This record gives sequence, C-alpha cells and structure tokens, in this order.
Amino acid sequence: MTEAGGGEVLDVFGGTMVVKADPALHGLFLGEHIIPPGYFVPPHIHAGDDEVFFLLEGELTILGELGERRVGPGATVQLPGGSQHGFRNDTAATVRFLVMARPGLQAVEMFRHFDRVGRAAAGGLTPPEIVAICAQYGVSMS
Repeated sequence: MTEAGGGEVLDVFGGTMVVKADPALHGLFLGEHIIPPGYFVPPHIHAGDDEVFFLLEGELTILGELGERRVGPGATVQLPGGSQHGFRNDTAATVRFLVMARPGLQAVEMFRHFDRVGRAAAGGLTPPEIVAICAQYGVSMS
C-alpha cells in the first residue's frame, strides 16, 4: 500500500514522477506525473507497454497518430503498445495525471534511469543521450 502523499519520487526532466505501484511487486506501473508549464515529451513508441493516462488537474495536449488533442480533468487517454504518442503542457498551470503502464517494468526502470543520470549530469541530458536511454527500455523516439 502507498499512503496518500507517499511513493518513490523521481525527477524526469524537471517533471515529478511519483511511483505509486511498482510493477515488480504489482504487475503494473502506476505513477503520478506532475509537469510544469512548457513540459514536452516528443512522439515516441513503447514496444512492450500499454499505457493509460488519467488527468487529475490541468489540461494536457496529447500528440498522437491522429493529430493533437487537449484533454482536461477526468479524461482517460488509452495508448496501446506500439502506438506513437507524446504530450505537452501548453498552459500556464501545472498538470497532474496518473500514468499506468502494463506490464510497466521497462517504464519504471527508464524513469529511474532518467532520474539517476539527470541528477548526475551537469546541464541535463542531451537529446542523443535521451534517445539512447529510451532504446534500452524498448522506447523508440520518432
């Protein structure tokens, strides 16, 4: 069980990812992602994970194979494995959403890797470094 306000806190490029369910223990990954204005994750494909986003607060622009769509609180976005997607916060407010990935082992380990390497890298990671880390966890950048 993870208490309210609890969980492993990771820094993913200036966005906070709080691990609420570890797939090694629960068979799926659940994280609360808190992203600042201007945060952007470019289009990418997860080879082995299905993802679902559930918006808690703010508005998020989803980039998908069918274009762009802005979603708000209460919206659910289903992203099957193999589908191209990305997202960004185009607003002046923080966005909070839950991310569920199944099976999720690669997802949580990738986020942990970004946190470790990002904290150690002066000036942050370069795009080629990000792409290389993603590839280690079955994620290809478009």
